[in-house]
Amino acid sequence: MDYKLLFDTAVFAGELLMKNGAETYRVEDTMYRILKKSNLKTVQVLVMMTGFVATLDDPSMDSLTVVRRINSRGTDLELIDKVNVISREFCSDQIPLEVAFARMKALWREPHESKRNLAAMAALTGGFAVMFGGSAADVAVAAATGFLTAAVLFYCRKIHLHMFLENMLCSVFLAIVVGLAVTFLPGEYSRDLIIISAIMPLVPGAAITNAVFDTLHGDYLSGLARAAEAFVIAAAVALGIGIGMSLI
Repeated sequence: MDYKLLFDTAVFAGELLMKNGAETYRVEDTMYRILKKSNLKTVQVLVMMTGFVATLDDPSMDSLTVVRRINSRGTDLELIDKVNVISREFCSDQIPLEVAFARMKALWREPHESKRNLAAMAALTGGFAVMFGGSAADVAVAAATGFLTAAVLFYCRKIHLHMFLENMLCSVFLAIVVGLAVTFLPGEYSRDLIIISAIMPLVPGAAITNAVFDTLHGDYLSGLARAAEAFVIAAAVALGIGIGMSLI
């Protein structure tokens, strides 16, 4: 077996999972199962919220160790599922190592479909407005606000803005757009309902869920770190909405 290729496959899987919102336990378990296919004496994987360390070692070879720091994190459950499918197929001997590596690398290079995300954000915020009992006018404004907020969020991530500033600026923009729409567009609107609907995609639900999951699995350091991240995001959103509403 090509141990270097196996190691690279596990590293690709770990980075993809961590950058797209997977739980610490899932990342560690996936990397460990892939590396365990080497049948070497020592297989160690340590995953934390900000990075991971992995090692392969055996008396018959020089040890392989890698350290990766993860600077950016998002949420892409579809990509997490794709990585899980590849790892399970490889670990159950349904596909060879070369195919698993190629598919992991293809996921790594897969382009980010920003246009589809803009439309999804509009549908999501509009759907929340419907769920909260908003009128047709409220739904339309919420959908338009979600679309514009997604565009701002995409630009902030493109220039690698800090997470706190990213969420705060998006929230300020969101509140200003809703305030202008409610003030100048004809008709009756519920400003609070529209703002609540529009900020729902920014709420750190995945971070809170992963914090609880990691804590229950004994990964207390990652659990506390994710809880702190969720608090920072929530604070940034609240601060941004407050600033935006005070400007209108």
